Amino acid sequence: MTSKALVVGSGAIGLRTALELLRKNVSVILRSAQHPLHPSTCSMGSGGLWMPYKCPDPRVNKWAKETLDELLDIHSSPDSADDNLVEIVPTIFLSRTHQGPKLDDYKDFKVDDYHLVVSKGNLKSSLPEWTQDPRICFQHLTIEMLAWQNQVLKLRIPSIESIKDAGYKHGWLFRPPIVNAPRMLTKMLNEVLSHPLTHDVNVEMDQGGYHSLDDILDDARALGCDAVFNCTGLGSSKLCSDDLLIPGRGILFHYDRNCARHGFDEANMKYDAAILTEDGPWGSLIDPIYIIPRGDVFVVGGSYHEGAAGTDITETEKKRLTENAALMGIDTSLSSPTLEWVGFRPARPTIRLEKENMHGVQVVHSYGHGGSGWTAYVGAAKNSVALLDL
Repeated sequence: MTSKALVVGSGAIGLRTALELLRKNVSVILRSAQHPLHPSTCSMGSGGLWMPYKCPDPRVNKWAKETLDELLDIHSSPDSADDNLVEIVPTIFLSRTHQGPKLDDYKDFKVDDYHLVVSKGNLKSSLPEWTQDPRICFQHLTIEMLAWQNQVLKLRIPSIESIKDAGYKHGWLFRPPIVNAPRMLTKMLNEVLSHPLTHDVNVEMDQGGYHSLDDILDDARALGCDAVFNCTGLGSSKLCSDDLLIPGRGILFHYDRNCARHGFDEANMKYDAAILTEDGPWGSLIDPIYIIPRGDVFVVGGSYHEGAAGTDITETEKKRLTENAALMGIDTSLSSPTLEWVGFRPARPTIRLEKENMHGVQVVHSYGHGGSGWTAYVGAAKNSVALLDL
């Protein structure tokens, strides 16, 4: 039976794992080399958009659903408006080609009581599994359909003419939660700190924290812990000698949410939206373009360069991010970024979420979530704690 656990890592995964343990009446010691609110951490700098991204592990669909459950509960709670932890934001993902089901995909369907039901097999569709959750109101639209809907929705998006001129013909429209990362990290850390079963917290360890898994195990035994949770993200590449784990370099600008905007008819375009594409000419698979309203900032990106190591944004990248911001409706002649950010997503072919017994200590690894940390953090925490002998 587990009575005390050492949690290593204080990003979204580590903090939520610590909370899950505390809620299961397991005492917790929390350790981290960097404070969760340090601007260089992935959990702090990211856009916080709920949408599985750069994480091919099929288990992420289940964990994303469990995370969605909790985020929607937080959003609907009485204190949600005051806390500003989660916002539901209309989101548009632009594409040049049709990515939804085609007419032939429905050949095995029949109509029963005015509903489409599967009669043979599953619907064949290139749409990812997460799009099927009715709570996010997912739609696959042509750009013309998007234009019609926006007469009612009044979203601040690039003009339909500019979208068409760029060659985008289709779009996904859905309503996901967006996590206000700094506030959520603060809330989770404070909950850990104030919990009566929390023994000790040090999230700014000297000398960069632990240097090996053996160091962690030695500390766990000295502290009387019978379980360890390794939630160190990219740090596990060194701690666990995991050659499958590589950095997915991302770059962002933050702009004030009240910054000067351009290209919008305020009478007919009143509400912020998240806009993303990985298709040219605006974006690409390694240099996507997006704007995400998050708390009191707009997060403008981005990049996904696996194996890249540069910790500073280059002048060329600054120019591209500025152009991205202008395309997304920020008046860059009047508004400057409030933050320039470089982070490294922990990219791995599959998430490492598994338990091993090492010298009498249960060690649960939970890392390699790619660009899906805020999308899967609740589900990953619940499933990692479920591996323990409680």
